Amino acid sequence: MTQRALAANEATPSNALGVRNFRCLWLNTITFALVMNATRFVYGWVVLDALNRSESQQGLVVFLLGIPTLVLVLPAGVWADRLDRRWLLLGTQLGGGLVLFGTAVLIGQGHLSMTMLVISALALGSILAVGSPVRSSLIPEVLPKELLYSGIALNALAMTGSMVVGAVVAQLVGEVFDFDGVFAYLGFLMLLGVVAIHRMDTPPRHGNPNSVTMRSAVGEGLEFVAGDAALRTLFGLLALAGAVMNALMFVTVQAFVKEDLGRTAGDAAPLFGLIGIGLAIGSTIVMRRGNMPNKGTVFLRAMTCGTFLLALMGRTTAFWQIALLCLLMGVAGGFFINMNQGLIQSNTPSHLMGRVMGLYSLVQAGLTPFGALAFGLLADAIGPGNTITWAAGAAFLITVTTYIRAEAIHEIA
Repeated sequence: MTQRALAANEATPSNALGVRNFRCLWLNTITFALVMNATRFVYGWVVLDALNRSESQQGLVVFLLGIPTLVLVLPAGVWADRLDRRWLLLGTQLGGGLVLFGTAVLIGQGHLSMTMLVISALALGSILAVGSPVRSSLIPEVLPKELLYSGIALNALAMTGSMVVGAVVAQLVGEVFDFDGVFAYLGFLMLLGVVAIHRMDTPPRHGNPNSVTMRSAVGEGLEFVAGDAALRTLFGLLALAGAVMNALMFVTVQAFVKEDLGRTAGDAAPLFGLIGIGLAIGSTIVMRRGNMPNKGTVFLRAMTCGTFLLALMGRTTAFWQIALLCLLMGVAGGFFINMNQGLIQSNTPSHLMGRVMGLYSLVQAGLTPFGALAFGLLADAIGPGNTITWAAGAAFLITVTTYIRAEAIHEIA
């Protein structure tokens, strides 16, 4: 059964939420996103306040939450193409819930330690890494092609909303029910996601007989992307966004607010909120106009605007100026995130979707820590403002060059 066959069972609705299978996936995504965006805060909070450890040990635990992504997302993409994606997603949800409830029980019984927290972080990070490409690969499987951008935008809205409220709600729960209570709350969210995904119907996966080994299966996905000029460019720009734009926005800008604008590092928090609002605006526009013409050209224009706005941030002299630029940057980012994923998924066959989404997750999330490290060293040498302007300016030139020369992107649909 194909995605069109699945969609044929229902009258084509005006947006993705009208498709029952997508509604189930979207509700699952909301619970998953709330957990994912709260865990870095919660684990760091426990290290600093419950264990009274240093910031470096806090950083270690948060790093261990993310490091499984570099190792597991490509194999997870292969599993998503070989196995039933719904059951694979159910397994990761149940596994994450067990880890979180187990951590809550150990803390409640007085067994909290740095070793226990490290093991918990590694286990949960591994489960989240496996679930990410599986969840992404399900979107085009349960939606007709004309609703793909609507579904991707709705998923982005779920992620954006969870960024705003995830850590805040977790903190409130922890203040009332202590640290074991907050882990139990996160485990409960994972089980709610199981209920949502259990009601979803997807065609079974029978694997690819041409992919005998894990290495050859991963290689097939890489060869597919490398052999398509438009996909190569889309992944290249995704890598540029992950290594440069994300690192500058979420790390270097905070240093700029303190060092160049003379405020506290905590004053950067409202800027991240404005970025989230902008992302929601951009995602809503894409959701409502998902079938817009010249999608590749619109995508390149959004990235060109985003890199230019980011370069301007390094030249601001007042907080209101960078706040306005962050809001506009978020709108451009909403277009970039949704249209990049949509263009990739709409041009990837179903039997390779898991592997391509595994590569997508790796490039999207795996390069930011390295960019943050490099720009931190550069900022020490030339200052945060200059670092933002010069690095974002270089990204702007690369994007403009791509806009002029990459005909395959302008022609992609």
